[in-house]
Amino acid sequence: MVRGSLNKLLSVAGKWQTQQLRRLNIHEYQGAELMSKYGVNVPRGVAVSSVEETRKAIKEAFPNQNELVVKSQILAGGRGLGTFTSGLKGGVHIVKTDQVEDIAGKMLGQILVTKQTGPQGKVVSKTDPAGSTGKLATKPIWFIVD
Repeated sequence: MVRGSLNKLLSVAGKWQTQQLRRLNIHEYQGAELMSKYGVNVPRGVAVSSVEETRKAIKEAFPNQNELVVKSQILAGGRGLGTFTSGLKGGVHIVKTDQVEDIAGKMLGQILVTKQTGPQGKVVSKTDPAGSTGKLATKPIWFIVD
């Protein structure tokens, strides 16, 4: 009886070990706000959830910018290479300031499918217009938490 219970317990434990366990679920904009609060230099961004908020953010936060990066905010990696079910390619776009509202409008409320979301994708409820460096200069930082 004990042996049967132990085998059942181990088989359940094995199933848990094969699944990804997320303990810290924050979006990129939230991580940037947190790092900025503690003195880490991060590009300025503003999380928005509507085209109207996007328009306001451009006027207030980026009045003299010619180019912005519009990033969809979902809890998954590979957003830049993802595809929206509406047909729009990529969840990260570098665009001229006058195109930001249009791109944000095409992302908000739509489903973005990436390698990490699976075929069902995830709904984009926020975008993050951010200052552009003029060229794509992403430098990833990797953390392994044990």
